[in-house]
Amino acid sequence: METQKSGFTIIETLISIMLISLSTLLLMKCMIVALHGVKNSNLRFEVNLALENKKNLFLGKTFISPLFSEGTTAEWEGDVMIRTSIVNITDNLKKIILKGSRKNFNAVLIFYKSGILKEVSNE
Repeated sequence: METQKSGFTIIETLISIMLISLSTLLLMKCMIVALHGVKNSNLRFEVNLALENKKNLFLGKTFISPLFSEGTTAEWEGDVMIRTSIVNITDNLKKIILKGSRKNFNAVLIFYKSGILKEVSNE
């Protein structure tokens, strides 16, 4: 009398374990790539935020402020190194170049400040 044995052979079991392991490795690789993208996005955000804050500081000052003297300076704002270059284009116009860097990411922000345009304030 023949009996039917049910179940999996050792080869079938090993192949299924290998497939599960490979799919898990691929998912982990996707997670690592996604986390790297989030890290880079955070770096870009922090550098650009520091540059915008510095730009708003310049825009809030009057044109005759000593802050607008021509030259180049470098300073740290938190973890971000900001290099500021001010160039006198004319007597009433200055070009301000802000370069921010942190780890592997660099960003540049260029804007102009005019001494002719009147600054308006709410009174």
